[in-house]
Amino acid sequence: MFWRKEKKVEEMLDNYFGECDRCFELVEKAFDTLMESGNGPAFEAAVDRTHESESAADDLRREIELTMYSRALLPESRGDLLGLLENFDILLTAAESVLYDLHCQKTVIPEYLLPGFKRLIEMNLQAYHLLRKAVDALLHNPRVTLHAVKEVDAKESESDRLEREILKRSYSADIEGYHKRELKELVRQIGRISDLAEHTADRIGIIALKRQI
Repeated sequence: MFWRKEKKVEEMLDNYFGECDRCFELVEKAFDTLMESGNGPAFEAAVDRTHESESAADDLRREIELTMYSRALLPESRGDLLGLLENFDILLTAAESVLYDLHCQKTVIPEYLLPGFKRLIEMNLQAYHLLRKAVDALLHNPRVTLHAVKEVDAKESESDRLEREILKRSYSADIEGYHKRELKELVRQIGRISDLAEHTADRIGIIALKRQI
């Protein structure tokens, strides 16, 4: 463990990343509910559960930060960890925001675009899970971290290609201009999850390399 014998911090990190995983599980369930039942009470309840989990993760993150400043962690290790936690906070917020905006704006996804959107959602959720593999590698075996980082990068590129494909199909469709703009924003919001996962993975790769010097 690269912050050395700080068992208290290690336990808190396990709790934090466990809550992050739970939040993304709820995000996935919320998307499933939307696709199966539409934008109704069940989806609203799923969005609320996701928000509660994101808030719980936020509380755990703050607790870790306070604990780090009260313990004798090396400044460099502290900075690495703070940056990593900040990136995860942004990532969770981005995922929750997609659901919240979908619920509030009542965006309707045309039937012919649904398969593409489902694949895009799946890809971006996969990017998160690959990122978590990179985190686990960093914490327990930094020498294998770079391989996990490359997997996140590959998934982000895959998402980018699908985003362009969906946008091309929506632009050529016979739908109102405002609806095309809504769909464009939704595609970008979903794709931002893998963008942020890639950015976080790049940070993890740098930290891993520093630990090997």
